[in-house]
Amino acid sequence: MSQKLLFFVDEGGFEDFTSLFNEQGFMVDFEDSQRKATKLAKKNTYQVLVAEFSHNPEFRDRVSNIESLLATLEGNSPQAKIIILYDELNQPQLDQLKARYRMDATLKFPIDKNLLSQLIV
Repeated sequence: MSQKLLFFVDEGGFEDFTSLFNEQGFMVDFEDSQRKATKLAKKNTYQVLVAEFSHNPEFRDRVSNIESLLATLEGNSPQAKIIILYDELNQPQLDQLKARYRMDATLKFPIDKNLLSQLIV
């Protein structure tokens, strides 16, 4: 059985790492809609999640764009490795999220492709 990786990109503006994930032997589900990514996380079991973190001050009851996704993954793929990509400007909000959800690694932009490759294995 091949391993599955969910790659969620919110705003983008960085390299698409799908080919890197494929080279590492993962079947990749790429999604740029948080709702669709959460739906995928409900239907599938993933070994790895790579997700872009973003914060919008207009979020009323949430710190970030990925809380629903992390909560769903926690229930459906509790063993999944979670790697978060983020902008250093959002460090305080990411720290708030880290207090509530497990994360195996966080990588600041610009992303070190070699480090990301090591972390997903």
